[in-house]
Amino acid sequence: MEYIVIGAGAGGLVVAIGLAAAKKKVTLIEKGLFGGDCTNFGCIPSKSLISSAHIAYAIKHGEKWGIQPESTKLQAIKALERVRQIVTQVRSHEEADTLEKLGIKICKGSASFIDSHTLQVENSGNLSADRIIIATGSTPKVPSIPGLKETPFLTNETIFELTQVPKSLICLGGGPIGCELAQAFSRLGSAVTIIHHSPHILSKESPYTQEILENSLKEEGLDLAVNFEPVSISHDGQNFTVVGKNGEIRTAEKLLVSLGRAPHLDLLQLEKAQIDSTAAGITIDKYGRTSQKHIYALGDAVGAPFFTHKAEFHGRIILQNLLLPWNKRLDRTPIPRATFTDPEIASVGLSEEDALKIYPAKSLHIYRLPFSEVDRAVCAGRTDGGIEVITKKWSSKILGCTIVGERAGEMLAQISLAMEAHIPLRKLSNLIHPYPTYSRAIRKTADKWLKEVLLGLLKK
Repeated sequence: MEYIVIGAGAGGLVVAIGLAAAKKKVTLIEKGLFGGDCTNFGCIPSKSLISSAHIAYAIKHGEKWGIQPESTKLQAIKALERVRQIVTQVRSHEEADTLEKLGIKICKGSASFIDSHTLQVENSGNLSADRIIIATGSTPKVPSIPGLKETPFLTNETIFELTQVPKSLICLGGGPIGCELAQAFSRLGSAVTIIHHSPHILSKESPYTQEILENSLKEEGLDLAVNFEPVSISHDGQNFTVVGKNGEIRTAEKLLVSLGRAPHLDLLQLEKAQIDSTAAGITIDKYGRTSQKHIYALGDAVGAPFFTHKAEFHGRIILQNLLLPWNKRLDRTPIPRATFTDPEIASVGLSEEDALKIYPAKSLHIYRLPFSEVDRAVCAGRTDGGIEVITKKWSSKILGCTIVGERAGEMLAQISLAMEAHIPLRKLSNLIHPYPTYSRAIRKTADKWLKEVLLGLLKK
């Protein structure tokens, strides 16, 4: 049996490498850079920049943590060089020659369907296979704001090509990408404005979360232009000007468009293979199969959420379904998310608002614990934020969780594991956490079941 994987990003690489390890005949098609969006334009460069920006901020504001600022400051231009060096380092493990050594046949070029078993590949002619896996990723959304497309705006796919930090930067969009990069460039010396159409940034997060991050960004000097609906954008050769519906104006040297992503499907000609899709992405069943059962799709190609870890998870499940005589479902594990601002934000499962749409309010219990009650956070001077867990009231079954603060993304894994293993929150009270650690916040939150629910019932 022969396999074709379209796309050498996170999900596609999992499937291709796994098939090769199982001694299957697999061809990997990639038209761009190997490693996909995460390695080249997303997680790796952005988190590298964020780390450098954190150091710069610590040096400049070291007195906040009881230390004196250093006499020399981090050179921002070095931070951008470091980003490119790290991207090159990570991608070296995913390049074509490395993959070929694993037994994967590589074809470079764009692919489009001729029929449900055959692809036309640029520079490689026609290729056929028994199984085809679509892992083509996503591209930045560019809105149809008058004047925008005539300007040299940046996206996450081009901003890391900058050789120096701009004096001023507008981030059009207050979602995770916009907020992460806005804070990073601000800490590296840019005067940054976030333009967002809603009343609050990070529209998918809870009001509690939004307030904490907004206060943090404002304290660092960022301009939050919320309820701002752009009606025109222009560039005079030196600066961008963004005009809002109500006459507001913002100007900056550079403009980053960070308004989300869309599945990258335009070149595939899915209709020739009779593969069902919508504007949101390719339609798949609970096992990752498209309307053509021998063709699978995963990751960003099937739509939101656009997370690398989702693509990897899809890739692992589909790989098992390709190799084993039984099928495993994609839809039984909640997908966590993390926004790597400072403070960090991590969530999994239902928010309080979503839970109330499904369950009666009296059947739920919401646990909240501020980091001011966590000794490690107090020691580190990082008491901003806290943890919020949504549960069924009596069983304490975990429906969702949001953590805002230092190491939130690392802490969330404990909650994700509990949800996957059907462990109620109250049982996490029995888990011994090293003292003092941030994750003790989870144990302290679990302790609340006894006080807030069980003892409350006994008193009645």
